[in-house]
Amino acid sequence: MMPALIDIIIIVLLVGTLVYAFILDRRVRSLMESLREMEPMVGAFSSAVDQSTKSVEELRDLSAKAQRPEPPVQKQAPQPRHAPAEAAPLSQSPAEKRAARLKGRAQVRGQTAVQGKSELVRTFFDITKERKE
Repeated sequence: MMPALIDIIIIVLLVGTLVYAFILDRRVRSLMESLREMEPMVGAFSSAVDQSTKSVEELRDLSAKAQRPEPPVQKQAPQPRHAPAEAAPLSQSPAEKRAARLKGRAQVRGQTAVQGKSELVRTFFDITKERKE
């Protein structure tokens, strides 16, 4: 009598697991379909966020430049040829400028700086497409 009761309990638990797996599979498929539909919207939003971040950085730099008094113009003495000339930094992107400005600040615990959010979003959708295939 006992082995039959244990077998029945195992069968009921297996059937419950299969039903739960079926329901979960339907929900995941629904979620993936929603993500596919949202992909263009999320990509556009991410690009807009990157553009607004760039605009804010440019405005901040412009504001800081406008508030600084112009130093008096002085004629620089020519450097001797044997002295290595310091390489002037090429035009930095707003993200690089921000990273340089924030370098001196203390990092908040658990905070991670993410560069290129658009690329991060595209990578997420590419990975989900690969997993589907």
